[in-house]
Amino acid sequence: MVTTANITQASTTLSPINSRPCQTSCSFNEISRKVLRANYPSPVRSNNNSPIGSININNNGPDIDQILEVLISTNLNTSNTFDHDLLELLVSGCHAINPGEEHVASKFSRIVFTFCSKRMVNLNGNINGNKTPLELLINFLLNAFTNATQNLYAVDILRALSQVLLENGANCQKLHGKILQTLLPIAKYDNPNYEIRRMAINCLGNICSRSGTKLQGKYKSIYEVLLGNLSTGVINNDDSAFLKVISSTLRSLQLVINEDKSVLVEPFGPTIEAIKKCIFFNIEELKESAQNLDQTRTGSNMRKNSNPTSPTRSMHVRTRSLGRKWTSSDSELSDGEYTITHRRQEDSRIRQNALGCLQSIARSSPKLLYPHWSHFLPDTHASLSTAPSLFTLITYETMPAIRITACSVIMTMIDSSKQYLAAADDREIKSSFTSLSAKLGAIVRELHAGLLQILAKENQNNILIYLLKCCNVLVNNTTYERLSGGYLSRLYYAITRFLNSEDVNVRIITMTLISNIVECKSCVEEVDNILRAPIINDGGSSHSKISKYGKNKEVVNLLTFLVKLIGSVDQPPSIRIESWGVLCACARTHFVLISPMWLQINPLIESDLKVEDVNIRTAAMNFLVEYARELAAVCGSRQNDSEEDGIVIQQFQNVVMPEVFQWWTTVLSNHIQVTSVDKCHAVRALSCDFIACIPANIFSSLPSEKKNLCIKILLGFAKDESQNVRAAACRGLGVYILFPELQQDTKFASDMAFTAIQQMSDSNLLVRVRSSWALGNLCDTMVILSNPENNNVRNTNLNEFLINVMWVKIVKAGLSASNDNDKVKPNGVRTLGSIIHVSPTNFLIREERGLIKEVVQVLIKNFESGSLKVRWNACYAAANMLRNPNIPIGLKTNSWSTLLYESLIRVVQTSKNFKVRINACLALATPMTREKYGDITILCKILHAIVSSIENVDNLSNTGFCEVKYQDQLRIQLLATYNHLINIANSGDQRFIEPFIERVNQWSANRNGHSNVIKRQ
Repeated sequence: MVTTANITQASTTLSPINSRPCQTSCSFNEISRKVLRANYPSPVRSNNNSPIGSININNNGPDIDQILEVLISTNLNTSNTFDHDLLELLVSGCHAINPGEEHVASKFSRIVFTFCSKRMVNLNGNINGNKTPLELLINFLLNAFTNATQNLYAVDILRALSQVLLENGANCQKLHGKILQTLLPIAKYDNPNYEIRRMAINCLGNICSRSGTKLQGKYKSIYEVLLGNLSTGVINNDDSAFLKVISSTLRSLQLVINEDKSVLVEPFGPTIEAIKKCIFFNIEELKESAQNLDQTRTGSNMRKNSNPTSPTRSMHVRTRSLGRKWTSSDSELSDGEYTITHRRQEDSRIRQNALGCLQSIARSSPKLLYPHWSHFLPDTHASLSTAPSLFTLITYETMPAIRITACSVIMTMIDSSKQYLAAADDREIKSSFTSLSAKLGAIVRELHAGLLQILAKENQNNILIYLLKCCNVLVNNTTYERLSGGYLSRLYYAITRFLNSEDVNVRIITMTLISNIVECKSCVEEVDNILRAPIINDGGSSHSKISKYGKNKEVVNLLTFLVKLIGSVDQPPSIRIESWGVLCACARTHFVLISPMWLQINPLIESDLKVEDVNIRTAAMNFLVEYARELAAVCGSRQNDSEEDGIVIQQFQNVVMPEVFQWWTTVLSNHIQVTSVDKCHAVRALSCDFIACIPANIFSSLPSEKKNLCIKILLGFAKDESQNVRAAACRGLGVYILFPELQQDTKFASDMAFTAIQQMSDSNLLVRVRSSWALGNLCDTMVILSNPENNNVRNTNLNEFLINVMWVKIVKAGLSASNDNDKVKPNGVRTLGSIIHVSPTNFLIREERGLIKEVVQVLIKNFESGSLKVRWNACYAAANMLRNPNIPIGLKTNSWSTLLYESLIRVVQTSKNFKVRINACLALATPMTREKYGDITILCKILHAIVSSIENVDNLSNTGFCEVKYQDQLRIQLLATYNHLINIANSGDQRFIEPFIERVNQWSANRNGHSNVIKRQ
């Protein structure tokens, strides 16, 4: 008997030979000894328990074949073995083993498979030489496969290759051609050896996994080979090897689609048909088996009442019906039953992989799948249709994993399809054909009905969670406006029982679904009714033993139930947090229902803001903000009611407003003063959001100490350590500068401007967005204050409003923001337009060739680049800037006047967005004197652009559908700009502008004549 110790000792006595085979063999033997010694640190004496059997040792020590046997039989302990030792073992094996010796190469392949499948080595590590370990192994395995003459050895080699290639396709780009040249021919459907074909298919799938663009151009050929295996005709149910090929093909196809959705090209029908065939593979047998099981259970229950020994017999019948082992001994399962069980496992694996393919298609190319929804989603009642659907799998499949996957596929198909489902209409309309709206309406109807039917019978919590998630996605993506009523009511009444489930996850997902139902704005009246209805059994909320026996039960409505949940300290924190979330949803959409419960909710807020759990404090504060936001909106809408409701407004002012004012005052004193010093940054940020919700009329009525508290919190938190708090504070400052009372406060304006400018250099994007928005609001306020026609504010000297130094800082901050991210740029250009609008003459003259030139240059840059929102705001900012009568445009003392006009002209002529063109036209029509347009050359260029646009405004070719609604507005603005230019022209311009007048008159005559022709017809 030879032990591991004998082998490791014999390895050291090998005779040195100069030939490379022996050198590499010695290296392989040495590293093998090192690996084995690490797993057997103590000398192992000869015994029957050794992992090594009898091994013959020749004069040169154990040969490679013997070492491979030992390595295969050894259960390597990764905690005792270094990764680089195992990697070195594989590398030296590639050099030492001759790929032509297929039996040795096969054994080495089994070791490679073990190391790679257990993630014991990193094949992308560095070694001495030009090739990586990955490339060495791939070359070795490909050569070994080429030299293999026996199928058994070839299968072992391909199995190892599939593990080597898994998620490594991007790292072996040099070998892609060689790999595919070897694998594609043997992976085709005409290869009669199923096992070799299956291993080749696995290799193709694994090389695609996470390869991304590195395999671009080769996915198509792989996809076609895989699809050929699925399109071979009828699947042979009795051939296990063939079923494995189909299963592996589906898995590989999924990996290909995940990496390159472009392989899914027309004709798409054959692909869907092949996948559909596999998803519903042997579905009738599955349904029959489940129905037999139901009959067995029914019979068992009947016999149980008359025969106490019936459970044993019932279990035996169930075992036979399912073909599964339910008893403890393998011998009790016959060969036939084992065969049935094995075949059903193969069937389930095919369905599982086919579902994965469908999910990949739905995720990568959802619009391509829309026309084929009816293949997988029901569109008629189950009793009227024999066609299977994904609900059939969820109902009858015995494997929970497949049922969960079917739910996931439904979610993926429906998610982000709101625009498509918006056309759904299930109302009965008599027609000779079925429209797309009717088809979608039927699908939506059956989706709701099918989910409700399965929910009523499901008792496995893991499946139940996914079914509720399906309902969530369905509610979020369904527009109920064109559907018959009652969908949400039926769903709500069906799921409320799960609020008393013993599984916390079931309760949480149920509350999330209820939140989505509550926030459905197309069914407000229906949701109002279900929120008022007492339907929830409150007795089970504490899961006490008393409640399970039917005592101490009370049926309440949702809001009462949630308030009791939040107030119960026995509830898990996640349940209390989710309950606050549902109340937030109610506050957003059904404020009338939740406002009467404030006296019950307020103590809960006060207590939860003092708990140690940060998430509970945040949830309570989030509700307070939502409640405040809706209360402010209700007050604002009442104050804006028409004069016909004068009595109602008077009653609102005399009765409701004092209560509202008292509410804000109390909350500021009792809650905000506490939350503003909270250690949690989320709570502090929400405190800023609450302060920003205070309406202007309420703020003006607050006591001075409360006003100062709000301002102090916002200014202080603008420098908070948390980026979210800083962003929230900047937003609050942007809101407050629009308050009429604070617009007159020069101290607040200066402090606010300084704070906003400081935060515009913040490293966080959100802070910069909020601070730039606040600064833009400040500059807009300055425009309002500068308007002498505004009677709502007293005349304010802007030089007193902001010190001179601050003007320059604001302009520089606006320039910086205009060169920032696309989310910051709109506020940056808005700031520039407004600040230049109100800039004093001395500032404009002093900075004509300095800051003003930079402002014009940055506006020109934003006219022609960036998002549409940036371009629109830049054009509007230019118009705002040109409203300053003292701006030195049109003068020969600067070079930027011509550049600005020419850039606006290009926008009018070339922009495809009508809103951008409208604002560019507005900017060109803003200067009020002829001198502002410079010489006649610029005026003629502007007129040419405007007149040409007028002549072509009715030509909508190459115009986006969304732009059509702005066509009339563009035409009106073009004509307004034309009339403005003609009216300000002086006598010296007449002979130059006469051709443009004739062109517009001709256009007008043609258009009126065309209109008259249409009317006569």
